[in-house]
Amino acid sequence: MPDVIIIGAGISGLTVAHKLARAGKDVLVLEEAPRAGGKIVTKREEGYLLESGPNSLRVENQETIDLIAEVGLTERIIDANSTSKKRFILRHGRWIPLPRGPGEAITTPLLSVAGKLRLLLDPFLPKTSLQDESASSFVRRRLGHEILDYGADPFITGIYAGDPDRLSMKHAFASMWQAEQKYGSLLNGLLRKRRERPTVINKTRIVSFGNGLSELTDSIKSALAHRIHLHTGAVGIERSQNGYRVTSSTGSMESPKIIFTLPAYRVAPMIELFSSELSKTLLEVIYPPVAVVFLGYAENQFAKIPEGFGGLIPSREKRNILGILFSSSNFSNRAPAGHVLLTILLGGARNSRIVDWDENRILGTATNEVRDLLNPLGEPMFQRMTLWERAIPQYNVGYDAILNGIDRAEAENPGLHFLGNYRGGISMGACIKNATELANRLV
Repeated sequence: MPDVIIIGAGISGLTVAHKLARAGKDVLVLEEAPRAGGKIVTKREEGYLLESGPNSLRVENQETIDLIAEVGLTERIIDANSTSKKRFILRHGRWIPLPRGPGEAITTPLLSVAGKLRLLLDPFLPKTSLQDESASSFVRRRLGHEILDYGADPFITGIYAGDPDRLSMKHAFASMWQAEQKYGSLLNGLLRKRRERPTVINKTRIVSFGNGLSELTDSIKSALAHRIHLHTGAVGIERSQNGYRVTSSTGSMESPKIIFTLPAYRVAPMIELFSSELSKTLLEVIYPPVAVVFLGYAENQFAKIPEGFGGLIPSREKRNILGILFSSSNFSNRAPAGHVLLTILLGGARNSRIVDWDENRILGTATNEVRDLLNPLGEPMFQRMTLWERAIPQYNVGYDAILNGIDRAEAENPGLHFLGNYRGGISMGACIKNATELANRLV
């Protein structure tokens, strides 16, 4: 009887299992898929390195640094190229560099003079008395409609593939919400928070590994060894004399503690016996679809090789894609010598109908958009795609009800724990931090 059974082997499940095992706990990880890593999927094909899930890892907390070191990958870290600091927003069909400082913010053509002057009103505006507010309402109220259209909207697309009219500012962008709540002004609050924040790490880094992000999840899996069972998903869970009995595709086992790390919609049917209310609530978490298209070109197909992190596309531009990542510009190991790899994102909350598109339509749409926006000569030499029918959980307005429901279910069912990117942040770094904190509480 293991001390803890962890259901799901994405980055959250792997991290919490690794931390508990290092603390001497007997853990068992059940994963129905033939591989560990969840939506962290790296493949190498024809010399291209393809990341179908997260494209890079933002190292901004000590928990992430520690995890990388514990599995022996510190020396395998590859920092993003300096060119990745350049990011673009599409406006009126032109790629405009995102300002990287006050000087560029003053001169940028991304905003009109009126839009720039509107920013100066923020310190004089009262904070909201609302308990929750959509991202679009918050940004429009504090910074104006231009910042919403050509700043917040594409930014939200890049992170959540979400809808600014539905996403909760309080939960999806907690630091900005808290800045206004604590200091009255968004801009002043963010500056104050930056000065007051304790220095945990010297500098935030955007990194990957020699063989992509799957190198991290594969290394954790190797460290767990016999503690992880692939092709073994949880079929049912019920109470038992020793806590909980988990029935899997290979048998049954008991444990006093269960940690669910699957997506909310996968957890929902498993907990119906313990909390029918939470089961229904978790089904309300929306996961819009996202298609990830990889296009490879020869460098000489471009008059100017795409350089920078990539470009995001505001919804006002009425394009058929969400954005383009210049993958081979970010990391030098993403394409064969003399070639360029682009990663194009489609779907999201803007176009949930993409789940009904066939592969040819998705690839054709991505290729056509790249032709219009980057002007390559001829067709791509390499094409691949992945369609996530349910991609990123949306922290929409009213998300308090979901989080409160999880808290109640844990209080009413001692030994059950809920962990994943639908709770406490969607980034890899947030998942690693939350998993580490849960492991520390259970040791």
